[in-house]
Amino acid sequence: MDFLKILKSFEEFVYEALIWVVLLPRTLVRIVLHPRRMTEYAASELGRSDEKQFSAAVSPPLLLILCVLIAHFIDLGMRTQTPDASGSLASAIFASEQNLLLYRTIAFGVWALAGAVYFLLRSGVPMDRESLRGPFYEQCYLVSPFALLLSISGSLSLMPENAYAVRAAPWLVLGAFLWFWLVQIDWIGRKTGLPFWRRIIAATLILVSGSLVNALVGHALSHPRASTGQSACASCDHAEARTQEK
Repeated sequence: MDFLKILKSFEEFVYEALIWVVLLPRTLVRIVLHPRRMTEYAASELGRSDEKQFSAAVSPPLLLILCVLIAHFIDLGMRTQTPDASGSLASAIFASEQNLLLYRTIAFGVWALAGAVYFLLRSGVPMDRESLRGPFYEQCYLVSPFALLLSISGSLSLMPENAYAVRAAPWLVLGAFLWFWLVQIDWIGRKTGLPFWRRIIAATLILVSGSLVNALVGHALSHPRASTGQSACASCDHAEARTQEK
């Protein structure tokens, strides 16, 4: 009986994985071309509790994970050098592909969370697991293409032997941020009804806050782990030298 359950689970996994091959690019194209329609779709699907929830598209958090996974595979195929993270907290992340994928997913999820938090604060809705879910799911749809383009641009920037790739990287970054900024302006306007100039400020705030959090985390991870230990050892050596002099 247990063996049959394993086979059944494997059958469902294979089917879902193959369905993603069709639904994933379809969902991404629809988000890029019709972001408002897809965020409305995410909100409507969350109101359903049956098995047909998100049957016509990949669910938002899963789409974000898959986009990070695709970007990671592209990075593995294009990468010619790895950032030097020896002696830092980041070395533990770069040493494991699983940790790296988890870190990248959380890093891009920060922008989705920033948008959801702003909406709840602006609307005066109490913040909890359930109230965050709706706007967070909508934001995950908007973040997914942004995450894919930004990750690919990072891979291109690590190809110094290919001048075209290095030149294309900043344009991809600019395009990703510009698209994400514009769809945030539209999303905020639809959800809050703010005037246009205030939507611009809010969208900029979401974009900057997510970038700032990731920059601070990246800085903390790049800080050498051994610095404290090395300082302590240096102090010990200095004290020992003074004792010998006496």
